[in-house]
Amino acid sequence: MNKRYVIGICITVLVLGINQIFIQYWLKQKKADANTINVAGKQRMLSQRITNEFCAIDRGAKSSEFLNELLYQWKDAHNLLISRSNHNVFSNEDFNVSVELKKLDKYIVFVERQMKLLGKTKLDLEEITQNQNNFLAEMDTIVKVLEKNSDKKLSFIVQIEYLLFILALLILILEVYFIYRPIEKELKKSSIVLEEKNEKLEHAFEKIKEKNKELNEITYIASHDLQEPLRTVSSMVDMFSSKYKESFDEQGKMMLGFIESATGRMRNLVKDLLEYSVLGQNRELSNVNCNEVINDVRQDLNQIILRNGADIKWENLPEVTGYKSELRLLFQNLISNAIKFQHPENKPKIRVTSEELEEYWKFKVSDNGIGIKEKYREKIFSIFKRIHSKEEYEGTGIGLSHCKKIVEMHDGKLWVDSEEGKGSDFYFTLRKEIVKLT
Repeated sequence: MNKRYVIGICITVLVLGINQIFIQYWLKQKKADANTINVAGKQRMLSQRITNEFCAIDRGAKSSEFLNELLYQWKDAHNLLISRSNHNVFSNEDFNVSVELKKLDKYIVFVERQMKLLGKTKLDLEEITQNQNNFLAEMDTIVKVLEKNSDKKLSFIVQIEYLLFILALLILILEVYFIYRPIEKELKKSSIVLEEKNEKLEHAFEKIKEKNKELNEITYIASHDLQEPLRTVSSMVDMFSSKYKESFDEQGKMMLGFIESATGRMRNLVKDLLEYSVLGQNRELSNVNCNEVINDVRQDLNQIILRNGADIKWENLPEVTGYKSELRLLFQNLISNAIKFQHPENKPKIRVTSEELEEYWKFKVSDNGIGIKEKYREKIFSIFKRIHSKEEYEGTGIGLSHCKKIVEMHDGKLWVDSEEGKGSDFYFTLRKEIVKLT
């Protein structure tokens, strides 16, 4: 991610964080101020109730017990109000709330003195009422100051909020101008470069497709046209052998055998090359039952299976979307290789299993053959690459190349896991949903 972009995000988050802190502070202050004013209102109410109690006691309508509780609540509320006023931010020299509140102690002291005279002398209700009126007047003045101070706090917080808003707006404008605009320009520039590269890649891909098409055509023509002279050579060798073989000495017969063998190998090689060049062409995708495919392969390889005593088993293979003939060739090559590459004393044991993945079917063809050295595991999938001599194992070295091409036609991968002398596990994947190759 662009460094300037990260810095812009951090600055924005910081400003929003500071703004949130001030909002929380304002809410806290408003709550505290509201509670302080409520306590002041409670004092006013308690002073009025105390005066009313004195009047009721004077009439003989009540006792003095409740008056003691009211006085205790009044004193407690008064002390709480003084404690809170000490933390008032906006006290000034002209009017200190805390000092003014302490001046109200004289009204509480007067009430306490009147309570001590209860039952000893007649109550002076006029003086008690005047004490209450004086208390209420001074308390009203203090409440007005508290409300004014609260309004000042609110005004201050609002001003800070406006400043933060302007700061955030300014930062946003600067970010857009110095960070996001350059980033947008870079992105547009990168997008143009990417489009150019994509066009070049598409052009290169089209060229590769054309070259591959030409190569396949050349391969097909070459292999197809080679068949006719090979058939002629093979026929002539057969005629020459049947007519003149007995006239040759041992060396001549041996040389004639070499010619026949080389001609046969060349014929098989051209045939395999021709099949390789046309794999996947003019084919249609269809639903392929892999169980039926392997059963057909087993019937085709019946003579080889019987001759080698091979045991082939498979378990509940799926139905896949693919090219049926090519898939049949894939299983045939893997199974025939598993039968062919064996120790002389071995009875081939071949197991075919499958596993369902999210987007693919994964297959495994296991055998108990001669295995493959680690250094040859990639080489065996290259066309015409052999790791054994033709005297040891016959073949043209193109079978696994066929397999690789068929698997790639199904948008999959082919690989092997093997241990020399203990057999091989060939794995391949087939995509569940594939698009026909063009």
